[in-house]
Amino acid sequence: MSQTPYTFQDTDAFKSTEQLIIKGRYFATTVPDDFNEFEPKRRNIHKILNIKNQLLVPELLAVKRERMSKSRFAFFRGTADVMHYDLANHPDSGIKVLIGGDAHLGNFGFYGSSEGQLLFDMNDFDEAHLGYWEYDLKRFLVSALLVARDHKFEETDIQEFLLGVVDTYFDTLKHMTKISEMKRFILPNTLQNITEIFGNLKDNEDYFRNSFEKLITKSIKKAQRSNSKLVIEKYTLLNKDGERRFDENKPVTQHISEEDYETVVAGYKEYKARQRSDVRLFLEDFDIIDVVRHSVGVGSVGTLCYLILLQDLDKNFLVLQAKQALPIYNNDELYSDKNVSQGQNIVDSQLILQSASDPFLGAFDTEKYSFYMRQFKDMKTSINLDKLDFESFQDYVTVCVILLARAHSHSPNYPLVIGFGEEYQDIANSLMNFANSYAKQVKYDFESFTEELENEK
Repeated sequence: MSQTPYTFQDTDAFKSTEQLIIKGRYFATTVPDDFNEFEPKRRNIHKILNIKNQLLVPELLAVKRERMSKSRFAFFRGTADVMHYDLANHPDSGIKVLIGGDAHLGNFGFYGSSEGQLLFDMNDFDEAHLGYWEYDLKRFLVSALLVARDHKFEETDIQEFLLGVVDTYFDTLKHMTKISEMKRFILPNTLQNITEIFGNLKDNEDYFRNSFEKLITKSIKKAQRSNSKLVIEKYTLLNKDGERRFDENKPVTQHISEEDYETVVAGYKEYKARQRSDVRLFLEDFDIIDVVRHSVGVGSVGTLCYLILLQDLDKNFLVLQAKQALPIYNNDELYSDKNVSQGQNIVDSQLILQSASDPFLGAFDTEKYSFYMRQFKDMKTSINLDKLDFESFQDYVTVCVILLARAHSHSPNYPLVIGFGEEYQDIANSLMNFANSYAKQVKYDFESFTEELENEK
């Protein structure tokens, strides 16, 4: 079987759960002693970053660097390629599942399902590929360390808690073996279902329900307000002819050339033709009336990202987002395959890793680029990490690691990971040893990055 980042059949498993757990134990005996080690060093990371930066919109690189300079965590969000580089040159577990590829704390949030349910799940899959399970967990732990230290929480409390987070990841995988395949496949990550899983794992469902609901109350209200009506109010204006158009805010939001407009329209038609019948029929009532390039996030700044404003005959509006799908950084280089649409790869990964997905999710390819499509901001929002106290930080991180483990459990060979964790001596301390060392590497890299920005002024 192929070992490309895109080949989902590599997650196939033709053995029972118990057989896979036993095989996972074997994998744990084969990893070298430095599996849990990382040696931080001073270095210039721009050689790594520039590999993908050369694919980005040049005038947006300054915006990206400015957003990355806000904090070590913001910098970490924008440097997934650097950690991929380091992990690719580091001993691995030998066990691959479908991973998110960028599982930091900021890449979890709320969104609406096809049925209008408010879900909480992983929500960024630009880096998703077939990779080693620990890549996601290591990136998750480092991000939690960075956020906790930015808050200046007590270091001994941080370390003790995150050791327990590793245990929760493995406990969740074990829990997934106890529920039916069908339930694991169709159970949406509603707040009620997440609370139920937490209760089964921690035997403290009532506390968690009260604590977590207190944490997310404001976010739920914000998510419920984040609909097409709000998007129209925030991002569009009526022009002098009374027509609805996007409001420009250069360089973040700006209209595009006629040639690019025609390319996006052609791509949208391809996307619509490939949609399932009910979505395609719904979209037949709408026509494109405006398109802008619009930058989002931190790590995504610089990619081609378009907002498409659609209107039906009754002047109802819908805003879709077309986001460029960049090649995966894999084994020290950008991985590309002319036979694979990276936009479709992201869509496929999202459908597999999420418990339920945006009904407008889809993809199209142009002569030069690959894109994936989704509804813009429909019930989408995230927890404000800057506002967390230590108790709410613990609740939030616990929920996210449960969701990460559940996402990994959609790969049929996931019991291998359970066996690895059971056999590898003190797996929690091992992963935390790596995370602490790598957090120091992030500190070095961030200092180098900010010093260079200062020198450019």
